[in-house]
Amino acid sequence: MGIINFLKGTYDGKVGATVGAKWKNKGTVRTYAVPANPNTPAQQTTRAGFAAISSFVALFADSIKRLTALDTRSMSVRNAIMSINKDMIASGTLTKASLVISKGGIPNVSSFVPMVPAGLANIKATWNKSNSPNLSNDAVLVVVAVDEDNKVAFVGSALQTEETITIPGPVAANAALDVYWYMLDFRGNSKVASNNGYAAIFAPNA
Repeated sequence: MGIINFLKGTYDGKVGATVGAKWKNKGTVRTYAVPANPNTPAQQTTRAGFAAISSFVALFADSIKRLTALDTRSMSVRNAIMSINKDMIASGTLTKASLVISKGGIPNVSSFVPMVPAGLANIKATWNKSNSPNLSNDAVLVVVAVDEDNKVAFVGSALQTEETITIPGPVAANAALDVYWYMLDFRGNSKVASNNGYAAIFAPNA
């Protein structure tokens, strides 16, 4: 509903097919436009995808704060990950397997194999070290294993030349783990990374 001021010859709000308002301290009038539907199917898909992946990423984002090369100068690690996945979120095509948590130009990790040994005490992984001259002696391999059902994540890193890592558990019996890994190298005060890999594994019964 609009309010008309007959003395000043102005009005505020909707009157008929027009809307009156102030802009830069001047009275303005424009044609009323019906607001866009804020709950279209496409927007519902985006919101649902955003909420689901946001809670998933929140399980490990803080733990990789110092182990990521993503640009986080003006945002959190979680928001940085959400940003680089926004197109897949909007299209409804994002899956845990396609989730990007690291991107870059250094060599990807070769022959990475994660597992949970009997006893469920930890997570282990092996890989082949890279002999690329583009990697320094300080390059590390970062591993992120997410147990979404039990709302826990396991994060660890090791020099890429070690070719093995053990990340302390305990891991729940029969847990489904989404495992991500990537190479991270240090160039002075900056960090560079590889694209991440992904595997789904299951913990044993005991």
